[in-house]
Amino acid sequence: MSAFRKESVTVAGTKVVMHRGGTGTPLLYFHGAGVVMNAQPWMEMLAPHVDLIVPMHPGMGESDVPTWLDGVPDMAMFYATMMKEMGLGGIHLMGTSMGGWIAAELAIIQPERLKTLTLACAAGFDDPSIPKGQTHLWDARETLRNVIYDPKLQEQMIARLPADADSQPQTIKNKETIKKLTSQGRGGANLPKWLHRVTVPTHIIWGENDKLAPIGYADIYKKYLPQSKMTRFKECGHLPYLEKPKEYVEAITGFIKEVR
Repeated sequence: MSAFRKESVTVAGTKVVMHRGGTGTPLLYFHGAGVVMNAQPWMEMLAPHVDLIVPMHPGMGESDVPTWLDGVPDMAMFYATMMKEMGLGGIHLMGTSMGGWIAAELAIIQPERLKTLTLACAAGFDDPSIPKGQTHLWDARETLRNVIYDPKLQEQMIARLPADADSQPQTIKNKETIKKLTSQGRGGANLPKWLHRVTVPTHIIWGENDKLAPIGYADIYKKYLPQSKMTRFKECGHLPYLEKPKEYVEAITGFIKEVR
């Protein structure tokens, strides 16, 4: 039986559906463009160590489509309000890919509510000398081939896709929200100016073979968060939670234990 249950909370008129399960200090986890519709193996592995909260972002998955969303800073401000209304303080915050960018912005807004910050293959910077994957040009199959390093796993995941993967209403809904989040560019102007406000222990996790957000972006985050710990996974692309779930969870829990 899964350790997770679905809950929902309505903040500023927007209902957000989330997965929640486990025991211990809350860990608020922000997904990327790939919505967490159901509990995943890495989540079940992490649940014995933390009270894991994985919301589906407003405008994605089963959550409401917001009228107020113009970019990542709006999403971060929403989550700041949600944390306050849920009474979440002294928590671990983590985000992957686009969710990492949101987490970084949120950590700038209210670092006082956090115990740690973990960023996995995070978006948020856009350096022309480090070309990113052009996700807007990829269909679902091309996306999997570009974000997963292991060819066998690529084909396994592609085989699970429905024939109409790119035209399903849920996919279209998610893509429209991603467009809004990146409407002002694929990098956040706030990050280089204000990441110095993040003083909690920070962990940067990255796949060394990431084609979407190449490993050079891990070094940029390290530049602005010089005291952060860095974990790099060899033979791993943009989705370490999928390609290296055991190592991913061990890295997360090991870091949390270090800072207790």
